Amino acid sequence: METVCIKIGGATLDAPGFFPAFGKSLAAIASSCFPVIVHGGGKDIGRQLDLLKKEYTFVEGMRVTDAETVNTVQMVLSGDVNKRLVNALATAGVSGLGISGVDCGLLTASRMTVKGRDIGFVGEIRKVDTKIIELCRREGIVPVISPISRDDAGNVYNVNADVAASEIAAALSADHLVFVSDVPGVLIGGSVKPHVKTGEIEGLVAAGHVKGGMVPKLRGAAESVGRGVKKVHICGWNGEETLKRELDAATAGGTVVLA
Repeated sequence: METVCIKIGGATLDAPGFFPAFGKSLAAIASSCFPVIVHGGGKDIGRQLDLLKKEYTFVEGMRVTDAETVNTVQMVLSGDVNKRLVNALATAGVSGLGISGVDCGLLTASRMTVKGRDIGFVGEIRKVDTKIIELCRREGIVPVISPISRDDAGNVYNVNADVAASEIAAALSADHLVFVSDVPGVLIGGSVKPHVKTGEIEGLVAAGHVKGGMVPKLRGAAESVGRGVKKVHICGWNGEETLKRELDAATAGGTVVLA
């Protein structure tokens, strides 16, 4: 049975009617593969910090995270967003287990810096221990993973969900890693490029065809493929048929990154 790691971003979580539709989308593939869900929730974090009147800034796309903020991030991701996803699966008849990188040592992280600058409790992953995921596989349970992680001293870190999904997929040698985001795929001249080979990526960047947030996403996809993930998909959210459609080469509407 194929292993499919699915990353859901914060913008997608905000789409109207997303949660019930996602439950149905996951239910449509759960009998034919082993899904592993990794989620973000940046917009939810931002709203909660605004309610608390807590100011925050970004450096190179990373939220500067002090001790107070990381507690809020953990509450939102591991408490609120995670359980809404698990509830959506349950409503669709799928058994899910909500966990974070902290549980059973799934994700061990260390404090990261950006261009030599300390940005607080933001982590980079040092080790992935997949035993809790393998337990879920044996029991027919879908793991739903918040990327909150810890170090060996017990410090808790906010970890980028794209990075967490890539690291988990590589550790599992996943057959598919699916990034569901707010873009339909890699756009070249206004149209989605259905396939990108890892050797093409830097040329597309140099030519200016790929810009902004798609650059690190494609480079991360290439790294994942280089570490054993067979295919990386980048697609938009288009309702409950999304996952089944994107995993079928005949109907996929997004971009597939291949070796």
